[in-house]
Amino acid sequence: SSGYQRRVRGGAMIGTIVLWLFWPSFNAALLYNDVTIQGRVIGNTYLAISASCVTAFATTTLIHRGKMEMIEIQNATLAGGVIIGTICTFLIDPWVAVLIGGIGGVISTMGYGYLHPFFESLGFTDSAGVQMLHGIPGLLGALFAALATLADNTNYMYSYHTQWHTSEECDRNRGQQFGYHLAAIMISLAISMITGLITGLLIKMPCVPYVEREDMLIDHDFWHIHDKHHDPRGGKRKERSVVVENNSAETKA
Repeated sequence: SSGYQRRVRGGAMIGTIVLWLFWPSFNAALLYNDVTIQGRVIGNTYLAISASCVTAFATTTLIHRGKMEMIEIQNATLAGGVIIGTICTFLIDPWVAVLIGGIGGVISTMGYGYLHPFFESLGFTDSAGVQMLHGIPGLLGALFAALATLADNTNYMYSYHTQWHTSEECDRNRGQQFGYHLAAIMISLAISMITGLITGLLIKMPCVPYVEREDMLIDHDFWHIHDKHHDPRGGKRKERSVVVENNSAETKA
């Protein structure tokens, strides 16, 4: 690969390392008034994200017959932090956090290996792989939290005595709280689908410059690339620039 591609992938991997280290702070940021819960969240998140890191490396090796795929390592290693997000405040055993995080790593890696190419073949573009890192693991994490409410009647808020509201002050039983979890999942899905549809309609408006599908991940027309000798499109660069300029001129007119 070219020097430009190596620098882009290397920078993305550094970003993955930074996210891996600080992901527990994302999950615990809103719990600033309870240090006990913050410690629990950090512990559960690190256990889950460590497990997803191990299972992501193992799964990508199995999928690609002994080799690893960079995009899967960059993203699926973080899936444990996503999938544990809803349940990280619960007083769960360490093996539960490891199990949930491991499942997240496997599901995310398999999504990148199998589902992502399938969606691409259908015409769905997910340039950042958000569906495989945040969408599916996030949905599974919410389902795990809903199931956890059925397992322990005193564990459905923020667990026992270190919580904003003790279980004695709540008038919901575990079945009702399970229903609230499911309702929250449905509402979140509905909001994401509606806003996604609106966004898709907006970017198809004539005033938005059109980008060819094969050029969506190419930076040369919009960014200064220091490696001037690298252009993945070869001779198509000038032709593409003319198309963008013509579209912009038509929009202004």
